[in-house]
Amino acid sequence: MKQSHDSSGLTGRQLKRLLHQLCERAQDDVLRISSQEETATHQLRVRMKKMQALLRLAREGIEEHTLQAMRLHIRTVKNACACNRDRVVQHKLIDKLAHRFHLAPKNRPHLVGMPQAKPPASSLRHQLHALGQLIDNTCIESLSAEQLLGEHARCYRKGRRLMKQACETTDNRILHRWRHRVKDLYFQTLALPQLPGSARRIKRAKRLGHLLGRDQDLANLAREPAFSMRRSPWMQVINEHRGCLRERFLVLGHKLYAPHSSRFSGRIMSRA
Repeated sequence: MKQSHDSSGLTGRQLKRLLHQLCERAQDDVLRISSQEETATHQLRVRMKKMQALLRLAREGIEEHTLQAMRLHIRTVKNACACNRDRVVQHKLIDKLAHRFHLAPKNRPHLVGMPQAKPPASSLRHQLHALGQLIDNTCIESLSAEQLLGEHARCYRKGRRLMKQACETTDNRILHRWRHRVKDLYFQTLALPQLPGSARRIKRAKRLGHLLGRDQDLANLAREPAFSMRRSPWMQVINEHRGCLRERFLVLGHKLYAPHSSRFSGRIMSRA
Protein backbone atom coordinates (compact mmCIF):
# COMPACT_ATOMS: atom_id res chain seq x y z
CA MET A 1 0.00 0.00 0.00
CA LYS A 2 1.29 3.44 -0.86
CA GLN A 3 2.06 5.51 2.20
CA SER A 4 0.34 8.83 2.61
CA HIS A 5 2.30 12.06 2.55
CA ASP A 6 1.74 12.53 6.30
CA SER A 7 2.86 9.04 7.27
CA SER A 8 5.95 8.60 9.44
CA GLY A 9 6.98 5.87 7.01
CA LEU A 10 7.47 3.24 9.74
CA THR A 11 4.93 0.81 11.20
CA GLY A 12 5.39 -1.69 13.99
CA ARG A 13 5.40 -4.51 11.45
CA GLN A 14 8.10 -2.78 9.39
CA LEU A 15 10.17 -2.10 12.49
CA LYS A 16 10.09 -5.77 13.50
CA ARG A 17 11.12 -6.77 9.97
CA LEU A 18 13.97 -4.25 10.08
CA LEU A 19 15.23 -5.68 13.37
CA HIS A 20 15.19 -9.17 11.87
CA GLN A 21 17.11 -7.94 8.81
CA LEU A 22 19.76 -6.35 11.02
CA CYS A 23 20.11 -9.61 12.94
CA GLU A 24 20.49 -11.61 9.71
CA ARG A 25 23.07 -9.22 8.29
CA ALA A 26 24.96 -9.38 11.57
CA GLN A 27 25.19 -13.14 11.09
CA ASP A 28 26.73 -12.47 7.66
CA ASP A 29 29.23 -10.10 9.28
CA VAL A 30 30.29 -12.86 11.68
CA LEU A 31 31.01 -15.16 8.73
CA ARG A 32 33.23 -12.48 7.17
CA ILE A 33 35.27 -11.69 10.28
CA SER A 34 37.85 -14.39 9.55
CA SER A 35 38.70 -12.91 6.14
CA GLN A 36 37.80 -9.20 6.59
CA GLU A 37 38.22 -8.70 10.31
CA GLU A 38 38.39 -4.91 10.58
CA THR A 39 35.56 -4.14 8.13
CA ALA A 40 33.24 -6.93 9.25
CA THR A 41 33.81 -6.16 12.95
CA HIS A 42 33.05 -2.49 12.40
CA GLN A 43 29.85 -3.25 10.49
CA LEU A 44 28.76 -5.75 13.13
CA ARG A 45 29.20 -3.17 15.91
CA VAL A 46 27.28 -0.56 13.91
CA ARG A 47 24.39 -2.99 13.39
CA MET A 48 24.28 -3.68 17.13
CA LYS A 49 24.16 0.06 17.88
CA LYS A 50 21.38 0.50 15.35
CA MET A 51 19.42 -2.33 16.93
CA GLN A 52 19.82 -0.72 20.34
CA ALA A 53 18.42 2.54 18.99
CA LEU A 54 15.48 0.88 17.23
CA LEU A 55 14.61 -1.21 20.27
CA ARG A 56 14.06 2.06 22.10
CA LEU A 57 11.35 2.87 19.55
CA ALA A 58 9.75 -0.53 20.21
CA ARG A 59 9.87 -0.31 24.00
CA GLU A 60 6.09 -0.40 24.47
CA GLY A 61 5.82 -3.64 22.49
CA ILE A 62 8.42 -5.56 24.49
CA GLU A 63 8.13 -6.92 28.03
CA GLU A 64 10.77 -5.50 30.34
CA HIS A 65 12.54 -8.80 31.06
CA THR A 66 12.65 -9.59 27.33
CA LEU A 67 14.05 -6.15 26.56
CA GLN A 68 16.77 -6.60 29.18
CA ALA A 69 17.71 -9.98 27.69
CA MET A 70 17.88 -8.48 24.18
CA ARG A 71 20.12 -5.68 25.40
CA LEU A 72 22.37 -8.21 27.11
CA HIS A 73 22.85 -10.18 23.88
CA ILE A 74 23.60 -6.99 21.95
CA ARG A 75 26.06 -5.77 24.58
CA THR A 76 27.80 -9.16 24.63
CA VAL A 77 28.33 -9.06 20.86
CA LYS A 78 29.53 -5.45 20.95
CA ASN A 79 31.97 -6.08 23.79
CA ALA A 80 33.34 -9.22 22.14
CA CYS A 81 34.03 -7.28 18.96
CA ALA A 82 35.64 -4.40 20.84
CA CYS A 83 38.44 -6.52 22.34
CA ASN A 84 41.15 -4.86 20.22
CA ARG A 85 39.21 -1.88 18.89
CA ASP A 86 40.26 0.50 21.69
CA ARG A 87 43.97 -0.19 21.18
CA VAL A 88 43.72 0.32 17.42
CA VAL A 89 41.87 3.61 17.94
CA GLN A 90 44.37 4.78 20.55
CA HIS A 91 47.40 4.08 18.34
CA LYS A 92 45.82 6.01 15.46
CA LEU A 93 44.91 8.86 17.78
CA ILE A 94 48.45 9.07 19.15
CA ASP A 95 49.81 9.28 15.60
CA LYS A 96 47.42 12.14 14.77
CA LEU A 97 48.20 14.08 17.93
CA ALA A 98 51.95 13.64 17.51
CA HIS A 99 51.73 14.92 13.93
CA ARG A 100 49.43 17.83 14.78
CA PHE A 101 51.46 19.07 17.75
CA HIS A 102 54.89 18.17 16.28
CA LEU A 103 55.90 15.94 19.18
CA ALA A 104 59.24 14.16 18.88
CA PRO A 105 59.18 10.35 18.60
CA LYS A 106 61.14 10.08 21.85
CA ASN A 107 58.18 11.64 23.70
CA ARG A 108 55.76 9.05 22.36
CA PRO A 109 54.62 6.77 25.20
CA HIS A 110 54.07 3.07 24.78
CA LEU A 111 50.70 1.58 25.56
CA VAL A 112 50.64 -1.43 27.85
CA GLY A 113 48.65 -4.52 26.93
CA MET A 114 48.75 -7.45 24.57
CA PRO A 115 46.33 -7.99 21.68
CA GLN A 116 43.41 -10.17 22.69
CA ALA A 117 42.22 -13.22 20.82
CA LYS A 118 39.35 -12.80 18.40
CA PRO A 119 35.98 -13.94 19.79
CA PRO A 120 34.89 -17.35 18.50
CA ALA A 121 32.37 -17.06 15.68
CA SER A 122 30.21 -19.78 17.24
CA SER A 123 29.70 -17.66 20.36
CA LEU A 124 28.67 -14.61 18.32
CA ARG A 125 26.29 -16.68 16.20
CA HIS A 126 24.72 -18.10 19.34
CA GLN A 127 24.11 -14.63 20.77
CA LEU A 128 22.57 -13.40 17.50
CA HIS A 129 20.39 -16.51 17.13
CA ALA A 130 19.04 -16.01 20.66
CA LEU A 131 18.45 -12.33 19.88
CA GLY A 132 16.47 -13.24 16.76
CA GLN A 133 14.26 -15.61 18.76
CA LEU A 134 13.52 -12.91 21.30
CA ILE A 135 12.50 -10.52 18.52
CA ASP A 136 10.11 -13.23 17.26
CA ASN A 137 8.46 -13.44 20.66
CA THR A 138 7.62 -9.74 20.92
CA CYS A 139 4.48 -7.86 19.88
CA ILE A 140 6.38 -5.10 18.08
CA GLU A 141 4.18 -5.52 15.00
CA SER A 142 1.16 -4.30 17.02
CA LEU A 143 2.74 -0.89 17.74
CA SER A 144 1.13 2.12 16.11
CA ALA A 145 2.94 4.93 14.32
CA GLU A 146 1.94 7.20 17.20
CA GLN A 147 3.66 4.94 19.74
CA LEU A 148 6.86 4.75 17.67
CA LEU A 149 6.97 8.51 17.21
CA GLY A 150 6.26 9.03 20.91
CA GLU A 151 9.41 7.05 21.76
CA HIS A 152 11.36 8.97 19.12
CA ALA A 153 10.31 12.24 20.75
CA ARG A 154 11.32 10.80 24.12
CA CYS A 155 14.81 10.05 22.79
CA TYR A 156 15.07 13.62 21.46
CA ARG A 157 13.96 15.02 24.82
CA LYS A 158 16.57 12.98 26.73
CA GLY A 159 19.32 14.05 24.35
CA ARG A 160 18.34 17.71 24.63
CA ARG A 161 18.38 17.52 28.43
CA LEU A 162 21.84 15.93 28.41
CA MET A 163 23.07 18.60 26.00
CA LYS A 164 22.06 21.26 28.52
CA GLN A 165 23.90 19.38 31.26
CA ALA A 166 26.97 19.08 29.04
CA CYS A 167 27.02 22.88 28.69
CA GLU A 168 27.36 23.20 32.46
CA THR A 169 29.90 20.46 33.18
CA THR A 170 32.87 18.62 31.74
CA ASP A 171 31.86 15.37 33.46
CA ASN A 172 32.83 12.52 31.12
CA ARG A 173 29.84 10.49 32.29
CA ILE A 174 27.41 13.14 31.07
CA LEU A 175 29.21 13.39 27.72
CA HIS A 176 29.20 9.59 27.41
CA ARG A 177 25.44 9.39 28.04
CA TRP A 178 24.77 12.27 25.66
CA ARG A 179 26.77 10.57 22.91
CA HIS A 180 24.61 7.45 23.21
CA ARG A 181 21.41 9.47 22.91
CA VAL A 182 22.83 11.31 19.87
CA LYS A 183 23.60 7.94 18.27
CA ASP A 184 20.07 6.76 19.05
CA LEU A 185 18.62 9.89 17.43
CA TYR A 186 20.81 9.37 14.36
CA PHE A 187 19.85 5.73 13.80
CA GLN A 188 16.18 6.33 14.57
CA THR A 189 16.00 9.23 12.14
CA LEU A 190 17.54 7.04 9.44
CA ALA A 191 14.52 4.76 9.93
CA LEU A 192 12.13 7.75 9.88
CA PRO A 193 13.33 9.71 6.82
CA GLN A 194 9.92 11.21 6.02
CA LEU A 195 9.77 13.30 9.18
CA PRO A 196 10.26 17.07 8.76
CA GLY A 197 13.90 18.13 8.94
CA SER A 198 15.17 14.54 8.94
CA ALA A 199 17.90 15.04 6.33
CA ARG A 200 19.43 17.94 8.26
CA ARG A 201 19.03 16.09 11.55
CA ILE A 202 20.76 12.98 10.19
CA LYS A 203 23.73 15.03 8.98
CA ARG A 204 24.11 16.93 12.24
CA ALA A 205 23.61 13.90 14.51
CA LYS A 206 26.20 11.90 12.57
CA ARG A 207 28.76 14.69 12.84
CA LEU A 208 27.98 15.34 16.51
CA GLY A 209 28.30 11.64 17.33
CA HIS A 210 31.71 11.62 15.65
CA LEU A 211 32.93 14.64 17.67
CA LEU A 212 31.67 13.21 20.95
CA GLY A 213 33.26 9.88 20.08
CA ARG A 214 36.60 11.55 19.46
CA ASP A 215 36.32 13.36 22.80
CA GLN A 216 35.61 10.06 24.55
CA ASP A 217 38.63 8.44 22.87
CA LEU A 218 40.79 11.29 24.18
CA ALA A 219 39.31 10.93 27.67
CA ASN A 220 40.10 7.20 27.62
CA LEU A 221 43.63 7.92 26.40
CA ALA A 222 44.18 10.40 29.25
CA ARG A 223 43.46 7.63 31.77
CA GLU A 224 46.24 5.42 30.41
CA PRO A 225 49.20 5.27 32.85
CA ALA A 226 51.63 6.42 30.14
CA PHE A 227 49.64 9.65 29.67
CA SER A 228 48.44 10.41 33.19
CA MET A 229 51.95 10.93 34.61
CA ARG A 230 52.59 14.28 36.29
CA ARG A 231 54.12 16.90 33.97
CA SER A 232 53.42 14.72 30.96
CA PRO A 233 53.35 16.94 27.83
CA TRP A 234 50.65 14.68 26.49
CA MET A 235 48.12 15.82 29.09
CA GLN A 236 48.45 19.40 27.86
CA VAL A 237 48.07 18.21 24.26
CA ILE A 238 45.00 16.11 25.10
CA ASN A 239 43.33 18.85 27.14
CA GLU A 240 43.97 21.42 24.42
CA HIS A 241 42.48 19.16 21.78
CA ARG A 242 39.46 18.34 23.96
CA GLY A 243 38.91 22.05 24.54
CA CYS A 244 38.70 22.65 20.80
CA LEU A 245 36.37 19.68 20.37
CA ARG A 246 34.13 20.94 23.18
CA GLU A 247 33.55 24.27 21.46
CA ARG A 248 32.61 22.47 18.24
CA PHE A 249 30.28 19.84 19.67
CA LEU A 250 28.41 22.32 21.88
CA VAL A 251 27.75 24.61 18.92
CA LEU A 252 26.60 21.67 16.82
CA GLY A 253 24.54 20.30 19.71
CA HIS A 254 22.58 23.55 19.97
CA LYS A 255 21.85 23.36 16.25
CA LEU A 256 20.73 19.71 16.40
CA TYR A 257 18.49 20.31 19.44
CA ALA A 258 17.35 23.80 18.45
CA PRO A 259 13.59 23.06 18.54
CA HIS A 260 12.17 22.83 22.06
CA SER A 261 11.16 19.27 22.96
CA SER A 262 7.44 20.10 22.93
CA ARG A 263 7.73 21.74 19.53
CA PHE A 264 9.70 18.82 18.12
CA SER A 265 7.15 16.36 19.50
CA GLY A 266 4.25 18.36 18.06
CA ARG A 267 5.82 18.48 14.60
CA ILE A 268 6.50 14.77 14.36
CA MET A 269 3.32 13.58 16.07
CA SER A 270 1.30 15.39 13.42
CA ARG A 271 2.64 12.74 11.02
CA ALA A 272 1.21 9.82 13.01
